[in-house]
Amino acid sequence: MQHTPPRLADRFLEWFCASHLLEEVQGDLYERYVRDEQRSGTSKANRRYWLNVLRFIRPFALKRQPAEYSQPILLHPIMLRNYFKTSLRNLAKNKISTLINLLGLTLGVTACLVIYLITNYELSYDTFHPDSERIYRLVGEAQYGNPGEKHPVGFVPNAVPAAIRKEIAGLETVAAFHTISTDVLIPDGREKPKRFENTHSEIVVVEPQYFDIFKYQWLAGNPQTALNEPFNVVLSEQKALTYFGNLPIEKMIGKEVIYQDSVRANVAGIVKAWSQPSDFIFTDFISFATIHASQLKKSINLDQWDDIWSASQAFVRLPKGATPSQFTAQFQRFNKAHFPKEFKYTPALQPLADLHFNEDYQDNYARKAHLPTLYGLMAVAGFILLIAAINFINLSTAQSVQRAKETGIRKVMGGSRASLVMQFLSETTFLTLLAVLIALVLVKPILAGFQTLTPKGLTVNLFSVQTLVFLLGVTVITSLLSGFYPSWVLSSYVPALTLKGQTALNNGQKGHFRKALIIFQFTVSLVFIIGTLMVSRQLSFIRNKDLGFSADAILEIRPPWGDREKGDVLLQKIKQLSTVDRVTLEWFPPMGPAYMVTKMKYQPPKKQAIETDVSAKVGDENFIPLYQLRLLAGRNYVKTDSLRELVINATYAKALGFRKPADALNQLIEWQGKKIPIVGVVADFHEQSFHEKIEATFIGYMPGQARNIGIKLRTKGKDMSDVKVTLASLEQQWKSVFPDHKFEYKFLDESIASLYEKEEKTGQLVNTSTLIAILISCMGLFGLAMFTAEQRTKEIGVRKVLGASVGSIVTLLSKDFLKLVIIALVIASPIAWWAMNQWLKDFAYKVDIEWWVFVLAGLLSIGIALLTVSFQSIKAALVNPVKSLRSE
Repeated sequence: MQHTPPRLADRFLEWFCASHLLEEVQGDLYERYVRDEQRSGTSKANRRYWLNVLRFIRPFALKRQPAEYSQPILLHPIMLRNYFKTSLRNLAKNKISTLINLLGLTLGVTACLVIYLITNYELSYDTFHPDSERIYRLVGEAQYGNPGEKHPVGFVPNAVPAAIRKEIAGLETVAAFHTISTDVLIPDGREKPKRFENTHSEIVVVEPQYFDIFKYQWLAGNPQTALNEPFNVVLSEQKALTYFGNLPIEKMIGKEVIYQDSVRANVAGIVKAWSQPSDFIFTDFISFATIHASQLKKSINLDQWDDIWSASQAFVRLPKGATPSQFTAQFQRFNKAHFPKEFKYTPALQPLADLHFNEDYQDNYARKAHLPTLYGLMAVAGFILLIAAINFINLSTAQSVQRAKETGIRKVMGGSRASLVMQFLSETTFLTLLAVLIALVLVKPILAGFQTLTPKGLTVNLFSVQTLVFLLGVTVITSLLSGFYPSWVLSSYVPALTLKGQTALNNGQKGHFRKALIIFQFTVSLVFIIGTLMVSRQLSFIRNKDLGFSADAILEIRPPWGDREKGDVLLQKIKQLSTVDRVTLEWFPPMGPAYMVTKMKYQPPKKQAIETDVSAKVGDENFIPLYQLRLLAGRNYVKTDSLRELVINATYAKALGFRKPADALNQLIEWQGKKIPIVGVVADFHEQSFHEKIEATFIGYMPGQARNIGIKLRTKGKDMSDVKVTLASLEQQWKSVFPDHKFEYKFLDESIASLYEKEEKTGQLVNTSTLIAILISCMGLFGLAMFTAEQRTKEIGVRKVLGASVGSIVTLLSKDFLKLVIIALVIASPIAWWAMNQWLKDFAYKVDIEWWVFVLAGLLSIGIALLTVSFQSIKAALVNPVKSLRSE
């Protein structure tokens, strides 16, 4: 029956003349059209009536706007308000797609914000120094022996900085410093001074030029003279407050601070610590002149040329316009002049900006960030946001059929394409802004929950200028990326076709672009899935591979370095504990971050001498049995007062030319001019992480170096509570010998695990990224399946009437999506293989990339896609065909 609302066209005309704004009339007119269609049904007569109304209104729309609306109508405040209102209506009407898009954008924006905060923090290290581009660290290339390999080192021989200052022309400033590890004593008028333990490299002995290169705000003292005299120290404000409490700053000047129990320094200055991220964590700056005037000269030999220690550091500032390459020739001449013997050292310059990232130049104070990982994080953030944007594009274009009539009416009413694009973009912008607000709420809890992935000291200021500019950029880019294509497609429809119920999408186009986007989404997800499987396999390989020694229930404690006699007393006390299985005096355990490499020579009969870089493991006669190193030939060495016998590993025996381990027994190895016999050969064991090959190694007893204590606990038949009792007993014995020192210990398996901290973080990152990518992709797939099922409702009804089963309909609706997933697998496999092959190249011991990983990833993705799509497919297949075909 034809429905004719009385005088409706006249009311529209009144509204139009009163408001002067076409867009408001369009919106209201369209709402009334929809309500009328829902109430009266879609009949030819009803459509004809509404077309007549539109033809009646259109001539008024073409009239000139009044003067008060002469500004661009698209940006008029009332227009912007109208865009906002219409956006809310459309988003509220399509609740499921709105929720899917909002969740996807929220995940994408949150991931971007979290990763931005992490990467921005890491990349901002030491970028705030004045003239930072002119500051360089003095590093070098060291070589032991003529045929020996050259190694980059981040430190210098003690005598080098002073010589370079005199001999290398063109350097503006040179400043050397040495990090020292010591507890600090603060006299307070009592018999026993306050003791402060320092476990980090916060205390340095510095030349006065240090403060010429690195600028601090001085709160007290004279920066020109503070470090000129011996036994002076400059403190950071925070450390001064720690030492002296709330004493006024000016009254702290002249106070006494004691280092290494006997080096008494007076406070000559106090500086304010930097608030920006920096690797220079130093808090106590002892004057360089103190070295010669105190016992520091025993550990810091400023005349030493033939050895290097990580504690010896130097920085230079170049003149304006100078480059490091200008000094290469001078550095090479310096090497020839000062290092004519076996040990050679060629100085070089490392940019300050490189200090935080370059692991080739190690030191004992800077925390190294892995730059490729930061770039990988940025790429992950970009891909996640792109996947969320693709979801928006897919769902918006899928919904375009439903909004085609709205577009047609707006165009007939005189709406321009630009106004339509603005309307659709406003919906995207509104959702993106909402996603940004949610991300701001979520970011701090997420960072708190992922502390293992975030750098230590990360500070979050969500409302800094940098962060707000970043969020504005993300909002604009995401809005344009997500909304421009759908809005362009929707605004391109021809009114004459859309008002007849025809659109470009259901009139010939097959949605190839949308399929390409789905393939891209699942390609990214599959790369992440394959990456997750491979990283998990490598980490499992690392955890389960035989290391060549036992690390179970073994811990290490480190007595104060200066008290050897007390260390021996503690050793005897620990041996008497019934809960301790075995104890050894050692330098370091078989595997860990610390190791020593030295040069050793073997002279075979009638052959050329074999000189080899050899790693040294130092421990008493209990070292080998405690760690259960397996003897292949010979015996363990006996305890003596010096290094008199050696046990070597199988790799060293092969390097010396012995076919069988037993052939190496009783052969003499020359070390530091002394010939030492080989009494045993042990099976190879890992000394460093799996990134490094097992190298030639010897084990022997050097009393001067074996100062730490390795302890094997009795764990058979005991539970965790017994271990806690044992640790309490160890602490009690420690306090009886070192009452002024804090008891600290570390289990060997924890030390080994710390070698793979970067890999563990990579695994967590890949797992999290995979989960987010799959979740966003599946949400998009779910929405597309829902709209596909709605568009094919009548087709499904016809098929059911003709006898199609539920299973065949589910297959019909699912197979197209599964084809896209399979295509994505074909594309993702070579990309993932290349990425994983590049990652595994960094390991000397690794798993192989096997074919079944790609098959498993494909099956997982197909299963996930099938579960996502089948819900909507089954729902559509179970609909009563009478209901879907009622209007035909």
